[in-house]
Amino acid sequence: MPLLIVVQGPPAAGKTTVAREIAARLRLPLLAKDTVKEALFDALGSGDLEWSRRLGEGTYSVLAALVEESIAAGASVVLEGNFVRGSELETRLAALPARFVQIHCSAPLELLLERYTSRERHPGHVDAERISALEDAVSSGRHDPLDLPGETIRIDTSNPVDLAALAARLLAT
Repeated sequence: MPLLIVVQGPPAAGKTTVAREIAARLRLPLLAKDTVKEALFDALGSGDLEWSRRLGEGTYSVLAALVEESIAAGASVVLEGNFVRGSELETRLAALPARFVQIHCSAPLELLLERYTSRERHPGHVDAERISALEDAVSSGRHDPLDLPGETIRIDTSNPVDLAALAARLLAT
């Protein structure tokens, strides 16, 4: 049965760094939300906050379709993004015939805000307009672990993460 590793958590929690390293160490394809969304920005153009949200919704649909195709082909995959509890994506993932390991990345709100405001990303994300949304998302638990079968590994990224040990743990599953 294919393995689906879902790396998720709030914005600026270090998900992409963790997911890239895990995918590389396990030699698995990485399907990352920002990779898809930024390609859409490049192809369709950037806009205001509403446009970014619309492309974000489309991005989740694309990711779900790609994961479904991968799992149907028997391929294991690493999926990364700031996925939302109770979403259609969560429902679609939970229905897949796969072994699941969820890696939930988090850090204290103050650190998330510091990282969020200092990082450089594609301008289409309109991050400056989303700072209060980050605070709301963290306080509401919007990006808490998804309701998926299998193991959930929680990582506090405010300290260095032993990615070699994490990869070894995932290989043992």
